[in-house]
Amino acid sequence: MKKLYVGVDLHKRSCWVTVLDADGHLRESRRIGTEKQELEAYFGQVRKPAAVAVEATFNWYYFLNVMEPLGLELHLVHPWKTRAIAAARIKHDRLDSRVLAELLRTGFLAEAWIAPRPVREERQLLRYRVHTVQWATRAKNSIHGVLNRNGIRSPLHSPFGPKGRQFLQELELARTDRWEVDGQLERLDLLGEQLAALDREIRQQAKASPAAQALEEIPGIGPFIASLVIAEVGDIRRFPSAKHLVSYIGLAPSLHASGEHRWGGPITKQGSSVLRWALVQAAHRAAFHPRFYGFYQRQRERHGTSRAAVALARKLAAIAFYRWRHALQVAATLPQVEKPRERTSSSAWSEHRPFNSD
Repeated sequence: MKKLYVGVDLHKRSCWVTVLDADGHLRESRRIGTEKQELEAYFGQVRKPAAVAVEATFNWYYFLNVMEPLGLELHLVHPWKTRAIAAARIKHDRLDSRVLAELLRTGFLAEAWIAPRPVREERQLLRYRVHTVQWATRAKNSIHGVLNRNGIRSPLHSPFGPKGRQFLQELELARTDRWEVDGQLERLDLLGEQLAALDREIRQQAKASPAAQALEEIPGIGPFIASLVIAEVGDIRRFPSAKHLVSYIGLAPSLHASGEHRWGGPITKQGSSVLRWALVQAAHRAAFHPRFYGFYQRQRERHGTSRAAVALARKLAAIAFYRWRHALQVAATLPQVEKPRERTSSSAWSEHRPFNSD
């Protein structure tokens, strides 16, 4: 039985579905809702074998969670690389879904890796932790804004420690400013409790992961960043080399070439922005480690602080690649008892040279 090819142009409340047969003939084109019951009812009756292509839009997690139990062949479309849709002058849902189905049928679809559901859930947990830190930063900036509006300078390095909070409580402020400061301090207390609970969960999961333990040995990388790298990358075996991983993260310099002329540019910034941010943060901490101090200072003198941090983040990503791969090899290797080799007078092996089974 010939395979069907389904293109889905996904939106929040509805999606347009186009079904083509193996010869490219249109079998069906219609709009359906994105409620779980409606999606299961429609795609559950699609004749198998069938392949489904959907763009990596804002709600593709939900769509894949509904589709995976139905036994369909799922393909996640890379939106930046699908130029046939992005550069189209005539663009509407019916045409977009038809183009996806055609590209899937002809084998020209630019695909993105579909992370397994446990990896997607781990990403959500770690990204929620990142957002919680960002909310705490906004609360602190709001308090700094109140102080600046009133021309007040804190005598302490940070106004958010025990002494700093006492300083904030004793300030004479206008009624609205007092409401804002007190409200943001209460928000910081709540966010601090949530961060503590998140960090406990992340540390517990990291202890059970050999890959996370291996990454934590890299200077600048702790349980949170190690877990974030693992969740955002997913499966390190997808990448044949460290350069491929660096390019995936978006830390590789861009390259422009025309004829005999070649010139480099800034980093591509493709891939996960959260992962790039985490590695740059790790680089700032690793810059003072003896292992990387010299490299960082040389890059800083030549290119400045920001580029030096990016260069060190690129180096950390390459080290993480090899550490992670080695951890997988160690975990997959079963302990073997080597049979001792009999030594003769003409043997080239000495007591101080280890036997190599290769």
